[in-house]
Parts: sequence; structure tokens; C-alpha cells
Amino acid sequence: MSADPGSLRVRPSGPQTLDGTGLVALDAVGTIVGRATLSRMYGARGELRLELAPTGIIALALIEATERAARERGLVALELDASVTGDRLVADLRRARATRDEHRGTDLHVTWTPTG
Repeated sequence: MSADPGSLRVRPSGPQTLDGTGLVALDAVGTIVGRATLSRMYGARGELRLELAPTGIIALALIEATERAARERGLVALELDASVTGDRLVADLRRARATRDEHRGTDLHVTWTPTG
């Protein structure tokens, strides 16, 4: 698996709809090294699920691609459920984006505005 951001490609996977998309990150030889899903929640808000992101570089590549997909769908806010996402990935997101914390019961959701 390559950690070189220049060798990563992110492309859609599965059905692409107005309400969501799947994305995969591929290394230089085409091996899937990351996977994420964007789902419309309500209004102009979407949820990002990082299903496979073993490094911060891969996570950020998926986040950037998800933000592009969110903007294409008219979404103005994204969130990540921190209670089901690794602490390291949440920390990577917080370093890369201006985030807010929202508590829903015992769950912590990290929210931000898609950049670009």
C-alpha cells in the first residue's frame, strides 16, 4: 500500500445517486486501499462514513473526494459519527478542517462545511 498522496486515485464505486455515493481510494497499482460512503441525511446535510482508511493520507483523500461529491449534490454541511470512527481519523479530520462537535445522546458527531 502506498502512502504517497500523488499515487492515490479516488473514484466512485457503486450506484451514484442524488442522495449518496460510494468512493474508493486506489494505490498506484489499482489496489483498493480506502473506502467511504456519502449519504444525504436531511436538507442540505450529508454523512460521511470512512469504512476503510488505514492512514491519514488515505482518509484525507477520501474526505476531499467526498466534499466534491457533497458540493455536486448541493450539500452545505457534512458530519462524521466520531463514536464509530477511529480516534486517529477524527484527529486527522480536525487538523485538516474547521470542525464543530455536536452531541446527540451519548454519540459525538463532528461536523464541517465542505471546502473548495
